[in-house]
Amino acid sequence: MFGNKKLKDINTSDITQFLISLDCKPLTANKIKTVFHSIMKYAVTQKYISENPCCGAVWKENTERDYGKFDNVLNLQQARILISILQREYSVFNTIIELLLLTGMRSGECLGLRWSSIDFEDKTIFIDKTLSYSNNMWYLSSPKTMISTRTISIDDNAIKLLRKHQEEQNKQKKIVGLAWQQPEMVFTSCVGHWYDRSLLNSQFRRLIAKHKDELKLDHNLTIHGLRHTNAALLLYAGEDIENISAHLGHASSDITSRVYAHMYAEVKIRMAKTVSNALFNEN
Repeated sequence: MFGNKKLKDINTSDITQFLISLDCKPLTANKIKTVFHSIMKYAVTQKYISENPCCGAVWKENTERDYGKFDNVLNLQQARILISILQREYSVFNTIIELLLLTGMRSGECLGLRWSSIDFEDKTIFIDKTLSYSNNMWYLSSPKTMISTRTISIDDNAIKLLRKHQEEQNKQKKIVGLAWQQPEMVFTSCVGHWYDRSLLNSQFRRLIAKHKDELKLDHNLTIHGLRHTNAALLLYAGEDIENISAHLGHASSDITSRVYAHMYAEVKIRMAKTVSNALFNEN
């Protein structure tokens, strides 16, 4: 799996693919991951590598446990209602939530966007940073895995959304002036500071609680559920699992298949019925 790779060249994606490929019980896979983590932790302390690539690596049971809660998703009708709620008025928060739903980005990736990350002409977003917090300070770090660094396409709706936000942000920058601390960032507080991820999660919980009846929501929905919703809509639209995996920045399409296994099964049943209907129904 690792071949002749040097220690410094082994990344989180490599370790994830290795752990997922193991033909063993989940408990055994977890023990192997623990050993790897200890080795890499020691390598960090000895300055052989700068960070532990085992952090963020996914193994089989971990995938099923952490990502298998599939009530954390909206159906198409609920997603449409949420979009209509968000579009009732402009706010930085509403813009973030709508963009998360449109793109399937992780919230940290979204808050780590700089204006230079967005190509309005080619309609793409380059994701290469995530907003992180440590030692009482916010900073931009590399994404979860190497594959998480990616370019995604966006449509005219997302372009319109971002153009509107840019216009409103420029107005606010003029008011705040030189005190605006993060001029390159797409999403900031009203005075130009980092947009607090904890605040974003709290705001989202309040939004869902307020509109739960309107959304006809009978389960809890976290902000990560917007990412699940984006993937579900792509699956039901017939997109290939490999393309969805690349779009989401998963370390492996095997992870995507496991995460959305129940949805994928439904899609395959529908595909089989489509062929059958085409062959045997004359009308």
